[in-house]
Amino acid sequence: MAKLNKVSGAILAIAMGAALLPAAGVSAAQPEAKQVVGPVSDQLIVKFKAGKSDVSAAVAAKAGADVKKSLKHDGYKVLKVKNGKASEALAKLQADPNVESVEIDQIMSINYTPNDPSYGSQYHLPKIQANYAWDYNTGSSAVKIAIIDTGVDIQHPDLAGKIIAGYDFVNNDSNADDDQGHGTHCAGIATASTNNGTNGAGVDWNARIMPVKVLSASGSGYTSDIIDGVYFAADNNANVISMSLGGGGYSSAFQSAINYAWNSGTVIVAAAGNNGNTAVQYPANYSNVLSVAATTSSDTKASFSTYGTWVDIAAPGQSIYSTRNGGGMTTMSGTSMATPVVAGVAGLVWARYGTGASPATIVNKINATADKISGTGSYWINGRVNAYRAVTQ
Repeated sequence: MAKLNKVSGAILAIAMGAALLPAAGVSAAQPEAKQVVGPVSDQLIVKFKAGKSDVSAAVAAKAGADVKKSLKHDGYKVLKVKNGKASEALAKLQADPNVESVEIDQIMSINYTPNDPSYGSQYHLPKIQANYAWDYNTGSSAVKIAIIDTGVDIQHPDLAGKIIAGYDFVNNDSNADDDQGHGTHCAGIATASTNNGTNGAGVDWNARIMPVKVLSASGSGYTSDIIDGVYFAADNNANVISMSLGGGGYSSAFQSAINYAWNSGTVIVAAAGNNGNTAVQYPANYSNVLSVAATTSSDTKASFSTYGTWVDIAAPGQSIYSTRNGGGMTTMSGTSMATPVVAGVAGLVWARYGTGASPATIVNKINATADKISGTGSYWINGRVNAYRAVTQ
């Protein structure tokens, strides 16, 4: 595993196409702070000093902002900048004696590379030996996989029967239906209904899908909404969180949410990115996150995949055939697709050990049983995920 104590500082915004453990075994990267170019945010995440929350509205107004909402844990508040000058408001709040910490509420985006359908079959399943794994373990309905994304098509025939209560943090309602397509594709990769004579198969046949919508129809969303999504999934007993999104710098508020989920018993899996270089991406580079690079049908690194010794594991991510928003199937590529492959394997491993196991047990087993394909040790730490070995060894 890598990244048990990954930390970096940066003001970031995450652009579409940038792809979008440790504890017991993940390594820590500490890149220098840098400015990342991307969509400009008009929101801030602020933590007031103890006993100072009652002055938050006045402090926000002085900085040219309004209090939009409070995050569920750790005392963070989200401020909306009135004039759009987030950097100026940031500087004012950094100098305010009532403020403990402040950061840009970064905009994150989905991590896939759109592709015309080119495969009528799902090569990724035999590649990770899922077909052999299913002889021993097809998953458990007691396992919940949270897809933190653009939502999930709640009427898709290969998904509908598996969906449990979720939430839409973009529109603030309980209808986490997909209006983009990315989340639906990811949900099907992880755990589409299988052996039902309809459409395709998921890695985990039986796990339940918890749709958590944090990205809009444009495929992007605020970090604060994603943080809320992580807390929601953890508080509703998700065993796995799958995040095929990201692309930039460090947020202390986001790391706090990740730690909360991990300590609540949740395995967190995230896309390494589609930048084709070694630049770290968040949330993949947070401590307690299993980061995933993408491989091809020939077990080579996908050309678009971010890579490096900060990445934990690889999985098939090029030309992956899965569920399409509105019904049927379609092909997409990206570390976004590789991520739910690993999330599905995590579901199978949870079924093997039972939901009383620890996240470290699940992650360590996935990493220890990965196939040491070419690139292991340089493009990623542990190899390409192997479902059969993960449920039998």
